[in-house]
Amino acid sequence: MDNINKIPETMEEVQTQVVMMQQAGFEVAEEDVIKESIKNGFQSLLDERMSGHYYTVHWNPAFTGLDVIGFGEEQIGLVEPVDNQLSWVEQFRANADAMWFNLDEAAGKLIGR
Repeated sequence: MDNINKIPETMEEVQTQVVMMQQAGFEVAEEDVIKESIKNGFQSLLDERMSGHYYTVHWNPAFTGLDVIGFGEEQIGLVEPVDNQLSWVEQFRANADAMWFNLDEAAGKLIGR
């Protein structure tokens, strides 16, 4: 991975980005990069499904779910793993492909597309 701004989609890409950022002088942990990847990746999924940037994604304070915020700063929704799933971070660690599938499915349910 030669682009530090690319959203890491796998643990290998996360580890590469951590090394690159640390070499550039940033104090960053693997979990920080995973959380940022999940947030930015979900933002990208929403933007793609809606053909534009209409909502903004933030982690909730406990990092258990992703708040989806509309233009008027109102919360449009909260995307959390379903009851039988691990946290988003743990899903990413265990099987990133499955986590991205689960997030894409959650995006579809949230916006109805």
